[in-house]
Amino acid sequence: MIQVQMILGMPVLFANGKKTGKVKDVWFDEFWKLVGIILDNNVWFGLRKASKVVYWEDIVHCGEDALLIRNDTVIATRNNKQFLRTFHSGVVRLKDMPVYTNEGLYLGKVSDVYFKTTEGTQIIGYELTDGFLTDVLEGRRKLFLPESPENVTLGEEAILVPASYERVLERPYVESDR
Repeated sequence: MIQVQMILGMPVLFANGKKTGKVKDVWFDEFWKLVGIILDNNVWFGLRKASKVVYWEDIVHCGEDALLIRNDTVIATRNNKQFLRTFHSGVVRLKDMPVYTNEGLYLGKVSDVYFKTTEGTQIIGYELTDGFLTDVLEGRRKLFLPESPENVTLGEEAILVPASYERVLERPYVESDR
């Protein structure tokens, strides 16, 4: 299982060991499946700045400390306006997006996203925060999606989950729970 926050800032290396940049953000499609990574080095595309991207299927290996790609032929250039859904820099940002049940219960804001590389790039869970102080005192909660993520509505301004998902929130272990 991979966390998006762990990928951000990771170096991207060619198979020969040369560094091409760092991961600036991750890019999702309209169904919130991971499309690729956005590199930190921008280029000029006409009169506008554009970003270098690597599609997820072109990443040879996603290690603990670096992402590996074959060569520079897998690096594409995209206009920044094409990044409609990203983790933290697009038009619709997943980070800090509020999560509610379909009965209106607030569960928290998205702090991180989980997915499995072996089973595609569909989001399988969220790490939720209620703010810095709550994170320090109680820890962050994890919401792993059951087998049917089609019940989840990933909107432009909020995520709606069935009311039953509140029961599957993993609460962090707190010393007072003993």
